[in-house]
Amino acid sequence: MLKKYINIIILLFIAAAALANPDGSYGDLLLLGRTKKTVSSLQGDSIMNKVIEYADKYRTAVNQYEAEIYIKGKTEILKRNALMRFAHHLFPVDRKNKDMIFEMVSHSKFNAPNNYQHNFKALYGNSIPNGAKQQEVLAFLNLNVYSPTIYNEGIIMPVAREAFKFYNFNLESIEIADNLKIYKIRFMPKLWSQKLICGDLYITDKDWRIDKIDVNGRFSFAEFNLVMTFGRDYRHFILPQKADLFLRYHVLGNAIASSYHTSFKYDAVEWVEEDYESKKHKSLDLTGYYRLSSDTIPIISDSSYWNRKRDIPLTGEEEKKYEKKNIAILQKSDTGNIQRYLKITEKLTNTINLDYKTTRLKYSGILNPFQLGYSGRNGITYKQQIRFSKTFKRDRQLRFHPEVGFVFKRKELFFKFGGDWEYLPEKRGALSLSLGNTNQGYSSKIMNEINEQLKDSAFNFDNLDLQYFKHYYIELRNQIELFNGFQLTTGVSYHHRTPTRKSAIDPGDGVTEIINDNYDDFIPTIGISYTPRQYYWMDGHRKEYLYSYYPTISLEYGKAIPGVWNSSGNYGRIEADIHQSIYLGLSRRFNYHVSGGIYTDQKSTYFADYRYFTRHNFPESWGGDDFGGVFHQLRSVWFNASDKYAQAHIMYESPFMLFQLIKPEATKHIISERFYLSQLWMPVKPSYTEIGYGFGNHIFNVAAFVGFDKLKYDGIGFKFAFELFQ
Repeated sequence: MLKKYINIIILLFIAAAALANPDGSYGDLLLLGRTKKTVSSLQGDSIMNKVIEYADKYRTAVNQYEAEIYIKGKTEILKRNALMRFAHHLFPVDRKNKDMIFEMVSHSKFNAPNNYQHNFKALYGNSIPNGAKQQEVLAFLNLNVYSPTIYNEGIIMPVAREAFKFYNFNLESIEIADNLKIYKIRFMPKLWSQKLICGDLYITDKDWRIDKIDVNGRFSFAEFNLVMTFGRDYRHFILPQKADLFLRYHVLGNAIASSYHTSFKYDAVEWVEEDYESKKHKSLDLTGYYRLSSDTIPIISDSSYWNRKRDIPLTGEEEKKYEKKNIAILQKSDTGNIQRYLKITEKLTNTINLDYKTTRLKYSGILNPFQLGYSGRNGITYKQQIRFSKTFKRDRQLRFHPEVGFVFKRKELFFKFGGDWEYLPEKRGALSLSLGNTNQGYSSKIMNEINEQLKDSAFNFDNLDLQYFKHYYIELRNQIELFNGFQLTTGVSYHHRTPTRKSAIDPGDGVTEIINDNYDDFIPTIGISYTPRQYYWMDGHRKEYLYSYYPTISLEYGKAIPGVWNSSGNYGRIEADIHQSIYLGLSRRFNYHVSGGIYTDQKSTYFADYRYFTRHNFPESWGGDDFGGVFHQLRSVWFNASDKYAQAHIMYESPFMLFQLIKPEATKHIISERFYLSQLWMPVKPSYTEIGYGFGNHIFNVAAFVGFDKLKYDGIGFKFAFELFQ
């Protein structure tokens, strides 16, 4: 009882002291002994409430700036083995040098809200870093510490409005520097996760801005520590002045350590006016990512030049590394043979990226294990892809993207040869040609005729052992934006369907001819797609869509015309779709897809071949929405079984769902969890439901789906796909 009263008295004392310090100065509230932890936590929460309140203002305070950025980078291979050949693309490293040191100078520009442009002016080192190495440090430095999330929503910051759900805060100490009272706030995640970080925030009194941040976390394959200090001068008071970044990679038994030191010298800073904020958000042109302008970087070895640029001199160890620049390391002949063998093996098992001026080539690698996938209906799948692009003036681009895949359980080979000519990139104008094969299926007339013949028979559809029709197609489509967010698509396609084999069973008069005939269709199509208030950015002349707070509405109409190249199809197809991805904050999303279709003017045999209701044979990356926008357990026959359908899919994504309840320690390996719910209606199948749950990280994603036919259990299946190199 006495202990209870003591705690009450302490809390009353804290409240009274807080009222006596309306300016938020809590430095005199440190109490004694066993109550210190409780008080420091309360003080930390009180200070962070102020910081979070001010963060929204500071996050958008800078309109633009220009700065000279000096970067010194070092990389050391701590541990390596032969698997480095297969994993080198997981971390940018020069495999020829165990120790790399380099320096760079960049003239950089920032334009709100998030457009970073880096133009490298000078480079020097014992090994010249590639583009991936340059982007590695810039990806970490291009952050706004007042944003609720950083690194493309990969990490939740302790200044987010909902930060108290994820972090504990403690006031560790109070310092006085340059006549400023600075609070050191230790923040720790309540649950270990790659989405969360830990470390210290140094907060200035009264204006509640971040003076310094020292954070530790994990991003992709790297553990990182970032220490960043900010300006105290009123002209640069929320801009970074110095930054030190340390990265440590652990992949396949290899260990790589990288460190970067960076200093900023600002030439011009433009602050946001009070009325500029509302005007800025009316613009849909975000142009929101950083660019590198470094096709030709001058290599400057003049020591006096670098002495002027360095804010701290080189250490003796760093100078020795520079001296080794021109030392050649000779290999023994047998070692050379091994290296040549590993190099050949690397080209077979890894994704290959080749860039030369305006030409790019990406190949998945013929023996690359990361092209494998698995699903309950299809079993193991394997896919190969090539991406080739050539860029011309005004960012017009020619692209080829052939791909081939094999479904082992069904023993089916799928191929697609496609190409695009983007002739008007500022209006997303592109002409596309593709040919290939798709899922095998039945025509609806066959289904109707067979069911009619057998309705009074002891046989059923499965007893006939009928084979699907093989489906080959060629399609030419043109897409162009008429105004922002509104796209018009026109096209023509030709389809050829032939039975996989002749039926050995005669199901009845009039049916055999239907089963064994070939079918050809010639189908012109027209479609529109509209997203209100579509945000975008411009990559040079190329326009790329980002996001919208409104749904995307699509409508497509196709009309089969008989008599063109032996085509017999004479029918119409109408489909509509509406979908949206709603950002709920702090790496949480809610997606929905609703679509429907119907075949009209059914004057001939037709195959139900919908655009928005189709089977996906290969597991998709979570980078797109298809992993949660299709049915996974529905049998193939039902995709072609009706002249009309309606479907709905919802998906909820969050970094914290089931794992934090059943196995909290596993959350440090999980980036995101997902819940799926899908519903289908067709006249021949009035109710089919799927429920799913999945989780994933930077390496893979996996999900389980359970199907219900009229609320009766209809089976369970799993789907697995690698996220790497998607």
